[in-house]
Amino acid sequence: MRVPRGCGRCRHRHIRCVVPTGASTCTPCLRLGRACHLDPRFQFKSVHHVYQRKNGAPFRFELNWGKEQVWVDVSQPVTFVLESSDGSAGGGDDALEQYNSPTPEQVLHGPREWTQDLQSEDTYRDQAPSPLYRNRSRQDSTNSSLSLMPGNGTILTLREASLMRYFIQKLAPWADVCDIHSHFSTEVPRRALENTMVLQAILALSARHDAILANDSDWEASAYHGQCLQILIAALDQAETNCDENMLITVVILRIYEELENKTDQKFHLLGSNRLVNLVTSSASSGGLAEAVSWQFLRQAIYASVVQYQPLQLDMQNYKRSSMFHRDDDAACANRIIYHCARILKLCCDASAHIVRQDTWHQISDSVKEWNQTKPATWQPIRYQASSVAAGRPFPEVWMISPPAVVGMQYYHSACIFLTLSESQSLDMTDYERARSRRVKEKIIAGHLIVVIGLSLSNESVENAYFMASHLLHRFGYCLRNVVEQEGSLQFLTRVEKVLGWRTSWMMRELEHQWTELAAFDSWDP
Repeated sequence: MRVPRGCGRCRHRHIRCVVPTGASTCTPCLRLGRACHLDPRFQFKSVHHVYQRKNGAPFRFELNWGKEQVWVDVSQPVTFVLESSDGSAGGGDDALEQYNSPTPEQVLHGPREWTQDLQSEDTYRDQAPSPLYRNRSRQDSTNSSLSLMPGNGTILTLREASLMRYFIQKLAPWADVCDIHSHFSTEVPRRALENTMVLQAILALSARHDAILANDSDWEASAYHGQCLQILIAALDQAETNCDENMLITVVILRIYEELENKTDQKFHLLGSNRLVNLVTSSASSGGLAEAVSWQFLRQAIYASVVQYQPLQLDMQNYKRSSMFHRDDDAACANRIIYHCARILKLCCDASAHIVRQDTWHQISDSVKEWNQTKPATWQPIRYQASSVAAGRPFPEVWMISPPAVVGMQYYHSACIFLTLSESQSLDMTDYERARSRRVKEKIIAGHLIVVIGLSLSNESVENAYFMASHLLHRFGYCLRNVVEQEGSLQFLTRVEKVLGWRTSWMMRELEHQWTELAAFDSWDP
């Protein structure tokens, strides 16, 4: 049983269905002068079987009426109404297509069931491939005018087409923020129309993000995810001799899918991406789509390193040969500072206690300084207003003219944070000087952190900028000691979850606990 969501027309148009109290038609249908078919208050969906686990193995239980079932008589008059595929009474023209239900194998290969078997670089092995497409029902075949896949005539259902558009308009710009050619918005969807593995990855990601924003179950996303994995597993068996761009695209998209569960992120697709990017050694410097995908993965690896303390396992020399070091556009400039930030993280994680050799530290510090001094003049903010705790402005206002400039400056401040952390201390420092040095570092980190958050809030159309600010706030939010900055940070994280669907509630609870505990230490009275 479920409570419906408005009339069929509004669901078909993906608009909000508002029904005034006591009215027999919704406001959008009334405005357009169209018939409104409101759903009954409650609807019941037929369930023919269920899947359950018994002793660790899946079992299918059929819910059929037994031969000895006793039926009772029904008093008259009674009218039975058959429901259409979208759950509304009758067979109206606006009935939505139903997508196929997941099979037990697909459910078992969803994100919560397959995790125990994927603990190494052989993450995707020992699974059987599936057919490229499952057969559509007779009902689906009546909608062939919706969208035809070139070459094989396979049909995209209305739901699949909607998820594809959702990816292009909402999710692909996250990956394209430092790509001058916007490959994820243009070329990747084209690949999806020709390659089932890429298509299933896109559908899985879009369905999961849509479910998160709607606070719905992600069973649909799990089904697409399982289908994609079955194809990817078979392809990866041949990866050493037949690794192509479509595999890189797929694992990077699946990594975004994995990141959306950021608190329980198992990083399985991160391992697969590491393996492929290092296997295809020229991908980061080959130009075109493969290069764009490789740089997107580098940002994903930085996220895992910042938030989850994962060492970077990428061969950075591949990126050093990239065309980004020979171009002067905004995207290339942003990618260069991303590269420097990754180098710092790789050195910090590999070194004991985050301390690196002085000569190495100075060399990479000089690279970051040189980048900042030689960045384009157009990267200067067109408006800047400093933060003022006294005026209730915890974060600065920094208006930039291009998305790559916003993200690039965020990575610059991130690089400065990690350089501050990895700076070695003199061996002859007193205990007080060490304690003071620690406080000074925390203050420097807090200063860079509030600028990163300010860049996000000042350029709200650049949704990718929310991610790095969230990552740094999760790791270094304890450095913010002022109550105004703390409250502003919580408001920012609330905004991130509302706009992006990036779960931050758990992060807010952790920060509040840290701030409370540190405040108690500071006011401790022996």
